[in-house]
Amino acid sequence: MRKDLPAFLLGFLATSFQILLLREFAAYFSGNELTLGIILASWLLWVGLGSLAAGRAKSFPNRTFLYLSVITLFPFALLAVRFSRFLFHLLPGEIVGFSPVIIMAFGLCLLVGFPLGALFVINVARQAGDISRVYILESLGAVAAGPIVYLFLTLSASSWGTVTVIAGTIAFLSCWTDQEKPCFLWALGIVILLGGFWFADLPSQRAYWKPFQLLIARDTRYGRIQLIRTREQLSLYSNNSPVYSMPDPAAAEESVHFAMLQKPDAKRILLIGGGPGGTLGELLKYRDTKIDYVELDPEIIKLSRDFLDKEEQDVLDSARVRIIFQDGRKFLQGTGEKYQVMLLNLPEPATAQVNRFYTLEFFLLAQRHLSPDGILSFPIPSSETVIGPALQQFLSSLHSTLARVFPVVRVVPGDRNIFLASAAPLTLDPQELSRRIASLALSTRYLEDRTLQSRLHALRIRYLEGMLASGSPRLNSDFAPVSFFLNASLWSTQFRGPGAAILRFFSKVPVSWLLGLPLFFFVLLLPVLRARKGEAIYSLLPLAVMGLTTILAEIVLLIWFQALYGFLYGRIALLLSTFMLGLFLGALLSTRVHRATYRWLAGIQVGFMLLLGLFRIALPAKLPEVLAFLILFSLGILGGGLFVVSNRIYLRVRADYGRGYGLDLVGSFIGALVTSSLLIPLAGLSRVIDSVILLNGIGLLFLLTRPRHRLASD
Repeated sequence: MRKDLPAFLLGFLATSFQILLLREFAAYFSGNELTLGIILASWLLWVGLGSLAAGRAKSFPNRTFLYLSVITLFPFALLAVRFSRFLFHLLPGEIVGFSPVIIMAFGLCLLVGFPLGALFVINVARQAGDISRVYILESLGAVAAGPIVYLFLTLSASSWGTVTVIAGTIAFLSCWTDQEKPCFLWALGIVILLGGFWFADLPSQRAYWKPFQLLIARDTRYGRIQLIRTREQLSLYSNNSPVYSMPDPAAAEESVHFAMLQKPDAKRILLIGGGPGGTLGELLKYRDTKIDYVELDPEIIKLSRDFLDKEEQDVLDSARVRIIFQDGRKFLQGTGEKYQVMLLNLPEPATAQVNRFYTLEFFLLAQRHLSPDGILSFPIPSSETVIGPALQQFLSSLHSTLARVFPVVRVVPGDRNIFLASAAPLTLDPQELSRRIASLALSTRYLEDRTLQSRLHALRIRYLEGMLASGSPRLNSDFAPVSFFLNASLWSTQFRGPGAAILRFFSKVPVSWLLGLPLFFFVLLLPVLRARKGEAIYSLLPLAVMGLTTILAEIVLLIWFQALYGFLYGRIALLLSTFMLGLFLGALLSTRVHRATYRWLAGIQVGFMLLLGLFRIALPAKLPEVLAFLILFSLGILGGGLFVVSNRIYLRVRADYGRGYGLDLVGSFIGALVTSSLLIPLAGLSRVIDSVILLNGIGLLFLLTRPRHRLASD
């Protein structure tokens, strides 16, 4: 057991640290998929490069020293993420641009990921070159890490607490394999350091928010929630993005009344997100309304009850308000209720998760749950004056998608555009809206006659409608979430550097070029690789293709799962553990193969193509959730099998234990970098899968052209 434990610990440590680092980045860098893609790609790149470098090394550092060094460095990496705003001169809660994300991701992943990659090679050397055994044990460690990390996050409600428990345990277990007294003293020092690290969690968060006052912070399964006091205002943040501020009567009034004044006699109201902060109170001003308020994270309501004033607490406790803790889209899929007004009070579609509420499929779902003359409404941050090209593309995408479902769409101008959609006529006449406010005796502080006359001036409405109708707007759908990409492009225009230009360039590239050109260059590269690498390329190339295929297929499947079945994070640990379990079993079964041959490699690649083809066929249908687990499990079996077979063949040519593992991760790096941020939003899930099938087909044909000369048996 002592001989095998380090390889198991490596898989457990790498997966745990990867999850926790991604959570910390998400909490302080407002992690959308573009940001998280850069971080995941950085991690995979440095682990891969660490393996490649160690494979060429003639001697290795002490293995336990490396384990303890990584464990010692990791808390400081999390501290660096948390206090990075001081390095880049940012205000608390300020959104972060491309450059800080890239600098922090590549720098910190170098410190932690590079030695983890080297440890894989060292473990293989300690196992007398048995790379299959090390890979199996590492995969088993990764299988265990997902649910255990999730369990500790649930119990401790703190990422830093989870780091303390997991890292401290692994430090002592690493020393147990070595059994040297100085090592145990170092491990004891690490535990003391980690204890102080955990104790400093809340004080360090308070230091981050200064000069504002942090009242409470909590890690939940959905993100990090922080409640901030600034003078007389309370603001709730989730992953560094504002959820609501209280009091903010202007935002609450415009979110509610532009929609409700279209149908002031509405009785059944659905509110998805953002109930505290005044929105529910404004809705209750309409007599006899009954409100279903759907909120994803129960902690938002719990914290609101503890810190908001009595009037706002009474609103949450009103008999006319039913609070439902569930994903808003999943709630609609499971209810038979019909509503007269449906309000989305959510952030803009800055992530693939939130984008699900702005797609064609969601608007069709909402329409089915509205009365014949019902109204759907949502606010989107905009510009009070000039609408630039990036904002115009983003708003036009939402408008055109909404107009595909609802015959009447009107948009209120302002620094927040209020989108209104219905099958019945809608009015933006300021005099008529003022008359309705008066007839209902509504008490409003900001939506009064003079404000309405200015905001709804005919010239402003015509300008906005002209901008929304210009250009060639793209449809936003579940499987081609282009509005998420356009929002990322809009976000990037706020910062210096090439980020905005890069995204703008890719948004103009035809999809056929975006997918076809890389495949074309891949084909051109193959003869060059064959000439330079000789026999080795036939066993190494499938590893790089497999790395890209598996990470890309995982991302596609997770976005597909999220779109169909609701919020992803409640299932992500189980989904990824299912994939890692497949890797473990695939690698284990491949060790039973008497002789690793190229025929086996070709057969596994055919398996990848068939599995992806079946997934492609199933993509449009809503099949049972278990299908996602079966696909990931099968993907893992094929990946684990290919890794072992490829390495057994390659090691007959050259004794480099790090080359195959490194190329697998470098392929994954390429897939992680471009898939969620570029390929899926611009090309859509179906075309991405088609391209991956074609990539594997090219790799298979290349493998079949290998000159037929025999190698010595392994």
